[in-house]
Amino acid sequence: MKNLRTHDLFCRTALTARKFIFLSLLAAGSLILVTALHALSGNPAGESRAPQQFAAAHSAATISVTHLNPGQPSAPTAGELVAAVVVNELADREQLRKWIWMIEKRVGKETLTEEQVETRDGPLYRLLAIDGAALNPSQRQQDDARLGRLLNDPGLLLKLKQAQDDDELKLQNLLTLMPHAFLYDFDGVEENLLRINFRPNPGYTPPSYEARVIHSLAGTLLIDPDRKRMSKVVGHLMNRVEFGYGLLGRIDSGTVEFGRVEVGPQQWKTAFINIHFSGRIAIFKTVSKDQYERRSDFRLVASNLSLSEAKNLLASRILPPPQTPKTGR
Repeated sequence: MKNLRTHDLFCRTALTARKFIFLSLLAAGSLILVTALHALSGNPAGESRAPQQFAAAHSAATISVTHLNPGQPSAPTAGELVAAVVVNELADREQLRKWIWMIEKRVGKETLTEEQVETRDGPLYRLLAIDGAALNPSQRQQDDARLGRLLNDPGLLLKLKQAQDDDELKLQNLLTLMPHAFLYDFDGVEENLLRINFRPNPGYTPPSYEARVIHSLAGTLLIDPDRKRMSKVVGHLMNRVEFGYGLLGRIDSGTVEFGRVEVGPQQWKTAFINIHFSGRIAIFKTVSKDQYERRSDFRLVASNLSLSEAKNLLASRILPPPQTPKTGR
């Protein structure tokens, strides 16, 4: 029998304990993506969350990007195109829309299917299936109890909300580094997307630990030239990143891959996350992170959705029928 208590502890810990190295790599992997895997919008609709970041990115993208054929004399450079994409991504973030979507993710050796919804008070999710099989009555009862405890614990809700807002602000700040932290080169066309290679800019001095991790990445971006939006990013750490000369910790290796999809007019969401990294904390403790998620079925919800309304919305989802585990012959 699957132990949902272990899963409950894992999820609550992951939401409340914002470990530095994981958040650094999440921000690095996100690059100019405006998601955050677990860094969701939590401010009231209509408020501007990033006017300074938007202005900074906009100042780096003043050159017209009407013609995006790299071979044309009037075309922008790859760096100018990336700066223009950053402007659009920040503008999308200011809309503060709320969404509900399906998630399939790997946790240990299990594949969990969840539905998550954004509310004015933070994110809420409901477990639907484990390894493709709907929860049995006991598992369903355990997950419903987890939701009930969360809704009845104002202290925990406040901590989750604060952690969410802090992560969101950190990611927004790091987003504005993109036009400056890397050098960019056009590398051709992939289907209908422009492929751009990026590498660290040697003239850039990272102002923080997070920026140092970002600055150590190299890889490839895929950009939709018509909408000027990021479709995919694949990156890897070029070298080890040390903190406190290696005494506080280090990141030895890492790879990140993110995929974005258009879910509405000028509205994009992250549909694929694949992160792998390893390192050490305080010399002795080995750490590793593997995150794999696929997200789908994005739907808009009310911007002022309450937690109780979100719980009812999640409960109305039609669950997949129970499945009998397949065995080899």
